[in-house]
Amino acid sequence: MSTPAASRPTIDSPDADISARDFWAKPYMDRDREVFERFRQEAPVSWHRPYESTLMPPDEDTPGFWSLWKHEDIRAVSRNAKTFISSQGFLMEDFPEAVATMSQSFLFMDDPEHQQMRSLVSQAFTPRRMRQIEGWVHEEVVKLCEEVGQKGDIDFANEFAKELPGRIFADFFGVHDGEVRATIMDAAEKMLAWDDPEAQQGRDALETYGEEAMRLLDICFELVEERRVNPGEDLISWLVAAEVDGRTLEDWEIGAFFSLLGSAANDTTRHSLAHALNLFTVHEDQRALLMSDFDRHIDGAVEEVLRYSTPVMHFRRTATHDTEIRGVKIAEGEKVVMWYVSGNHDEEAFADHTRFDITRETRNAHLGFGGGGPHYCMGAALGRQMVKYGLTEVFRRFPDIEAHEPHFQTNNFINGVHSMRTTWTVPSA
Repeated sequence: MSTPAASRPTIDSPDADISARDFWAKPYMDRDREVFERFRQEAPVSWHRPYESTLMPPDEDTPGFWSLWKHEDIRAVSRNAKTFISSQGFLMEDFPEAVATMSQSFLFMDDPEHQQMRSLVSQAFTPRRMRQIEGWVHEEVVKLCEEVGQKGDIDFANEFAKELPGRIFADFFGVHDGEVRATIMDAAEKMLAWDDPEAQQGRDALETYGEEAMRLLDICFELVEERRVNPGEDLISWLVAAEVDGRTLEDWEIGAFFSLLGSAANDTTRHSLAHALNLFTVHEDQRALLMSDFDRHIDGAVEEVLRYSTPVMHFRRTATHDTEIRGVKIAEGEKVVMWYVSGNHDEEAFADHTRFDITRETRNAHLGFGGGGPHYCMGAALGRQMVKYGLTEVFRRFPDIEAHEPHFQTNNFINGVHSMRTTWTVPSA
């Protein structure tokens, strides 16, 4: 039974209709300051009609969803995996089950399957292997900086921010062919920008997501077949060899994780790097502070970028039984969307939340990698590492680098940057 309409708080205003596709074409900060802030203050637990999805277009029987806008509520729901589950979908839009299964891995699971899958996958992230991955990160950052250094004028979003995680994850997967690398990067970007006209290229959202996911899976299955015969020091080999209580991963499970890591992890790091350079161009005082004592401030800078320009804007859960949040009744089976992008600007969690401040106190942790609980991002350390190394090399090699106006994606899931021209003084030979 759904919650009675009379008990559903909301903001009944066209400019606050987050279920409209054109809402997500608004500038990021306009959405936060004009809409999300209103929800935090007036309706922190709010009801919304179904999203105008082209993945699974809603009909008259399609239910709406709840939204959580406050930092505290998002953390509470994230940590309560018995009341709020993930296996009914983790985005505000519904996906066909077959599409979700093949591409979303353990994001689309609950325990015990979720825990078993994470245990198997975690064997690829031992301390020794993480040190090896760190070496790959540093090597690729240096190499990429040397490649672009003499240009002095590039599209940073595509020629650096996209290339860096793409190359690192290609190394991670054991992919050394340049054409295959390019395919992985292209498919990863388009897969998570299913609502964006530039990514769709004339396709609808479901075709975009499904076709790009299949491009990634085709690559993965070829790699799995090869690594079963000739294992190496790469993620696919490690996943093929992983075993818990006699269970190994099936090919489709490796493929789903490959799609997840190749898209979500790749894309979020790419956009965080682009946002970071833009923020340090706009906020000259914080850039000066960072450059005054780089080693002291870089870790805080990374965390503040993830808070201020949250890369993953939302995840969703589904209620397993009737419950309440802030006195609002949530019925069994109703969808609950957690807006990380709003929680990271919650006035009660972050003083002076509109200020970009790399010295911000971190006792109220940002939600850039989720709100905690069993689905907390297992790639958080690697994501931080890539952003940190990327910024370190860029600012030390090109100290006067400057970002021009970014061109953002139309996207309700990833806070994406399509392109961003960037210039600097070419270092003398």
